[in-house]
Amino acid sequence: MFLMMLVAMAMNAFAQTRNFEPEYIGQVVVINADSTTTLLQKEQTAMKTSSTKFGYIPIPGSSLLDKSKVNLTVKGAESKTVLPQGRVTFIIKTGDNNKDPKDVFGIFQFEVKKGKRQYQLAEAGVLSGVKSTMTFNTVPSEAKKYGEDCYLVVIEKAEPGQYAVTTTDISQVSTFGVK
Repeated sequence: MFLMMLVAMAMNAFAQTRNFEPEYIGQVVVINADSTTTLLQKEQTAMKTSSTKFGYIPIPGSSLLDKSKVNLTVKGAESKTVLPQGRVTFIIKTGDNNKDPKDVFGIFQFEVKKGKRQYQLAEAGVLSGVKSTMTFNTVPSEAKKYGEDCYLVVIEKAEPGQYAVTTTDISQVSTFGVK
């Protein structure tokens, strides 16, 4: 009887630790080494533009040197969630996992400048032309279906830095840092 009770408790504990899915669409959880989960904080983003301002110099042709950039920016130099370097495993709730994962979410690394995190979306200049980023999938990862409406995502070798996971709305991103 005691053995059956232990088996039942173990099966119940196993079933509880197996349900790692976030509660709401757009949420991202990290699976920790001790089989617990951490919900990534969502942070507001802003589109910021900057220019080299060569166009303001009163010299003929100086405006040809002007370049403008558009960055997706998040306040603060670091995320509140810090993970160890190496393998990182997430579960992302998307509401539907029948699409190609690369079409549903993106993982990218920020550049930290002047106390904020930013990701360059576009750069334009008269002489240099236009460069734009059409993808948020810049961090190599593997994704598989998980449950009915989630993806299990693994980054095999997360390097130190600040990262974001975005789903359908880029006005908010789930952020984490790797040290």
